Amino acid sequence: MNFEKVFPIYKVENDCILSRQGDVTLGFRVVLPEIFTLSDQEYEAFHQVLVKAIRVLPDDTVFHKQDWFISRQYIASFPLEQGQSFLARASERFFNERPFLDHTCYLFLTRKPSRRKPSSSVFSNLLRRTIVPEGPLSTQRMQEFLDGAGQLDRILSDSGFASLDRLTGEDFCGSTQIAGLLERYLGLSSLTDKPMLR
Repeated sequence: MNFEKVFPIYKVENDCILSRQGDVTLGFRVVLPEIFTLSDQEYEAFHQVLVKAIRVLPDDTVFHKQDWFISRQYIASFPLEQGQSFLARASERFFNERPFLDHTCYLFLTRKPSRRKPSSSVFSNLLRRTIVPEGPLSTQRMQEFLDGAGQLDRILSDSGFASLDRLTGEDFCGSTQIAGLLERYLGLSSLTDKPMLR
């Protein structure tokens, strides 16, 4: 069976993922505070900011947060200059080649077409006015979705608890030197792995 026929993603266009069912997805790379660095009150405040940000999203939007943990080894930097202190050199030697979990957080916002019927043999595409779902064709719905995503980005960034960086088409698809997010997800590979898909 051809991989392209079963792959649910149709294409990446204008830094958005388009699915074969008409879903449009935006992605963000999120930098969160280090674990155990916030107090109880700060965690509660961050939770309230997150709830406020999710509420500005339009209807039929799916909020999906992914946390990737990849096992790595710490590579120490032993500078040649003599200005480094004894403790700094000892710390670098101590942690050199020690394993740690590298954390990357992603946030995906997906806008589903409104009134999409569940997939079943009972419902046929032939009975609809158009084969393409309503969502991606409506510029008003797309603009509403992009506005909601922009408000979510501003609310989370202005809180000081998180910073968001919008993923581009190259981040999703990759290049000839670096595997993209989609390929890394399918192959469970790390950011440094070379691309395998063409």
